[in-house]
Amino acid sequence: MAIRILLADDHNLFRQGLRRIIESQEDLQVVAEASSGIEAIEMAKQHQPDVAIVDIAMKELNGIEATVQMLRHSPATAVLILSMYSDERYVIRAVKAGARGYLLKDTVEEDLIRAIQLVSEGQSFFSPAVARILQEAHARNLEERRVDDRYELLTDRERQL
Repeated sequence: MAIRILLADDHNLFRQGLRRIIESQEDLQVVAEASSGIEAIEMAKQHQPDVAIVDIAMKELNGIEATVQMLRHSPATAVLILSMYSDERYVIRAVKAGARGYLLKDTVEEDLIRAIQLVSEGQSFFSPAVARILQEAHARNLEERRVDDRYELLTDRERQL
């Protein structure tokens, strides 16, 4: 069965290009398109897609807030952010909103297809630059909380378990 996809981006030409890439794969099908965050929410409610590919910068409602609302109405939909923004604030907010993946718009076609497949299976996929951002943020968070995750700190019994 084909993975059903919603495309949400305010640039028509970009959506058309995405559609062509996606539909060149026989196991992927675009079931709806949206040019705004509000329209994306409506399309998610109506079509209940397996995956929603969402841009952050859209008119009427940004992609992060649209993600939150789409997941309220279509919780089984996996949201994959596809954006030109690699700023840590956007990445962290998107993940907190429920996005399972985050790709930069300079990604290669193969990574886009792989990301769609993985997020539809409940896994995550992040562009390498985005993965570094998340890793650095996580390391800072551990450091700020003074969490030391060292094996040497465990007792002999804890190591056995």
